[in-house]
Amino acid sequence: MFSKLCKYEFRSLVRTLGPVYLAVIAVAIINTFIGLGSITSGNLNQALRGNSVFSGLISILQGVSAFVYFGVMVALAVLTLIIIIQRFYKGLLSDEGYLMFTLPVKPWQLIAAKGSVAFVMSVASMLVALLSILILVCGEVGLVTFFSELARGWSALMAELSRWLPLWPLYVVEFLLLAIVSGLASLYQIYFAMALGHLSGKHRIMMSVLAYVAVSTILNIIFGFSMVFLSNFSPIQRFFDQLNSLPFMEWGNLFIQLIFLLSLLVGLAQLVLFFFGTERILSKRLNLE
Repeated sequence: MFSKLCKYEFRSLVRTLGPVYLAVIAVAIINTFIGLGSITSGNLNQALRGNSVFSGLISILQGVSAFVYFGVMVALAVLTLIIIIQRFYKGLLSDEGYLMFTLPVKPWQLIAAKGSVAFVMSVASMLVALLSILILVCGEVGLVTFFSELARGWSALMAELSRWLPLWPLYVVEFLLLAIVSGLASLYQIYFAMALGHLSGKHRIMMSVLAYVAVSTILNIIFGFSMVFLSNFSPIQRFFDQLNSLPFMEWGNLFIQLIFLLSLLVGLAQLVLFFFGTERILSKRLNLE
């Protein structure tokens, strides 16, 4: 049943965000001919240098196409966030929630399905934005030049990483894991704030915004006090003094691992708090009136 929930949610989001993705790619391709990243713009400007009318027209088209590109990029980011929030609110906290909570599934499965698919679509939006930038770059320098320079840069990067960071494959895996946990925690923080705002009898949207601000503020305060406490904690100070006595490479690798572990634990703690906090509210305090 969980897979069916994810499939339904995925289809709904793709149906809404799919046209936006196509628009971003289409505008990026158009810009490779007349605007940003245009491989022909230099030739056109050269050919039309003596014709002020057509040269001005080309400049206007390039400006408009660039403006449209930045517009669809902003729309991609904003719409992704709005649609993700809207899907959770309408699906679980509005009239549609009557139907969703009659399904033979647990509330945590509904929340997990919403969050996991929303996270995947957020990543998809970032990949589409990256693809559009790559299209512009290819249009500017040409496919052959782009891939040859990419291969050369990749080889140089691998050589430097192997020299200074022998454990770089581990760091990449750790970074991806941390990005997933942090992304899910941020997403479920929004859901948790919406669930808290839903407890209010009136002005639930406004209360959700205030709840999000309040939760973020509390977390920042806790993090700040924790850093101050740890920095003045004698065992921690002695530990870092011992680290300073190690060779640079060993000290750097160990420090990176400590930062990763601490960040991962904090992210996991937040994810668990927001996920089960949302689940408890929707399970025990659900009010769709």
